[in-house]
Amino acid sequence: METTDIIQACITRDQAAFRMLVDNYADFAFSVAFRIMNDEDESKDIVQESFIAVWNKIEGFNPRNNFSNWLYRIIVNRCYDALRKKKRNPLVYPDNNNWNIPGVFSDSNADTILDNKETGKMIRRLTNKLSKKQKIVFVLSELEGLSREDIAEITGMTRESIKSNLFHARQKIGKLIEKYI
Repeated sequence: METTDIIQACITRDQAAFRMLVDNYADFAFSVAFRIMNDEDESKDIVQESFIAVWNKIEGFNPRNNFSNWLYRIIVNRCYDALRKKKRNPLVYPDNNNWNIPGVFSDSNADTILDNKETGKMIRRLTNKLSKKQKIVFVLSELEGLSREDIAEITGMTRESIKSNLFHARQKIGKLIEKYI
């Protein structure tokens, strides 16, 4: 069943269709939430809250629009709210995460892979030094690989604001990496 068909069925309050939608997008939703929050339990809660919001708001969704971007927006908003509540408390980072940072795991050499995993961990830790907007833009652009147009649709930010936040995030991450190296 195509996503648009599943969404149409969800709009008519078909719970089986909603279960399919959750099954199809749960991993995606968790990945997005975890990349922003860096906390497994909190990310699971955000995913659950996000899908509750999807169920409650699905009737207002236009199936001609991009569902992934709509879901991104819901998840990002939930993450933004959670970050605001946290007020930058220190986070604990599980060691068993398998992050897919584009281009990082392209070499099969074990030492290079280990170095890249450590670099990925460092970058994830350093994103917590960014402002909320910078962190969200950085994660969506650099870790999720989204275009500025998609980020604008998801966050509601202007392209200029996205460009500025991304620039400052990259600068700050770069300076922080230099300190560690």
